[in-house]
Amino acid sequence: MKKEFLESKHGYAIPCHNCWDGQDRVLIVCHGFGSSKSSPMVQALNQEMPRHGIGVYSFDFPSHGDSPVWQEGLRVPFCLDDLAAVEDHIRDMAPNARIGYFGSSFGAYITLLHLSRGKAAGKWAFLRSAAVSMPRLVDTWVDDRARADLDRQGYFVPVYDYVREMRITRDFLGDLEAYDVFARYQTGLAQLFMVHGGKDDVAPTADAVRFARQFGAELLVLPNGEHNLMGEGELEQVLEHAAAFFREM
Repeated sequence: MKKEFLESKHGYAIPCHNCWDGQDRVLIVCHGFGSSKSSPMVQALNQEMPRHGIGVYSFDFPSHGDSPVWQEGLRVPFCLDDLAAVEDHIRDMAPNARIGYFGSSFGAYITLLHLSRGKAAGKWAFLRSAAVSMPRLVDTWVDDRARADLDRQGYFVPVYDYVREMRITRDFLGDLEAYDVFARYQTGLAQLFMVHGGKDDVAPTADAVRFARQFGAELLVLPNGEHNLMGEGELEQVLEHAAAFFREM
């Protein structure tokens, strides 16, 4: 694995991990909210996917992981632009490589928005615990304490044990309201496979079911799975289904 830094169009460096040895298929991995390119899920993909002839390229969203920016960079358009920059970099290195996407939670939300632009190089996306109702999920965090913090300092910090302190601004809340996956995505933009936990209390299973039915995505529900899908045997199932899905790419 190589550490790389790409230039964002917004003037900061995008920290990346390149676990790709020239295979003709490569996954761009989009981590979840408050997570990073070094998460256990991404590390598992780095180990497993090359065994199936598939490279892995991961990066940190703004204000996540090793990103040099804080709340000023946590914007949905910035996340989309950074994903596009990673994709352009891969295309520059290997114009004929087949690109797929592996998105977890918030990363799945950003992946779907990227596909909805209609300019994505890849047409295959594996969505783990997809936060298809991300705007509504974050809205539940905005209580009286959060509103007071927004007025006082311009951001609030969700009460959650994230890897890095997450600072939510009004600009980010506005972005979420404007970027509704159900309003922007269109059937047929990509081949979609969704895996979701039946006991997910972060991204409700019912929303994943509704999205899959509306847009024709294949959906696997692991009955006892929680949001991180790290229960007994669940990681193995995610990897197995991801490998099978992307081998067809």
